[in-house]
Amino acid sequence: MSDVSLTELFKRSFRESAKSLSTCIPGYVLAFDPATQLAQVQIGVRRVDVNGEQFIPPPIIQVPVFVYGGSGFIVECQIDPGDEGLILFSQRCIDGWLQTGGVGNNPILRFHDTTDALFIPGFRSRPKAVSGHANNGVRMRNADASSYVWLRNDGVIEIKGDIEHTGNSQQTGNATRTGTLNNTGSVTMGSGGTSTGDIVVTSGDVTADGISLKTHVHDGVQPGSGTTGQPQ
Repeated sequence: MSDVSLTELFKRSFRESAKSLSTCIPGYVLAFDPATQLAQVQIGVRRVDVNGEQFIPPPIIQVPVFVYGGSGFIVECQIDPGDEGLILFSQRCIDGWLQTGGVGNNPILRFHDTTDALFIPGFRSRPKAVSGHANNGVRMRNADASSYVWLRNDGVIEIKGDIEHTGNSQQTGNATRTGTLNNTGSVTMGSGGTSTGDIVVTSGDVTADGISLKTHVHDGVQPGSGTTGQPQ
């Protein structure tokens, strides 16, 4: 009979039981469906079989991917194959919840199983660490930081990149612009508005205090001589 203490037997038994218990583990995306926000993910750590041989676990399909937000406001983030993150494993079967939401049915006695996975993108290995992380306020940016919207910790909002705007815009305070403003709609400027560069209108009209630039007239050069014609 092997000279093994009862404590050691318990340790070995617990260790063997823990091997089949899935909690969380890093992994990465193989494929992502933006319509359903479900992904196929790959566990990022090799496992060891009973013979001591390492193997790569099979991919997990139909995995819900975390999308930040509530019912009224959402932050969308592009998910691509190879994106890393954390795979969580539910303590109960999530099949019913995934189909209905709310309080889903749980007909299968499945506990901490790899088939009940959820994925949180963003956890990164060192080779995929974010380059140029500002660590200053909040910044939404592309990978090389050539475009971003940045709320800095000094209270300044900094925007880099082209801006496409649809809808109304209202500003209180001064605006300083360097470069060309191309506008296809109306521009209304209140009192105190100034421009140190050229204002070029290629079509339409410019109205100042109710007077049209295209159709206005001037008094005649000599008193009583009437008015001039419209600008040519």
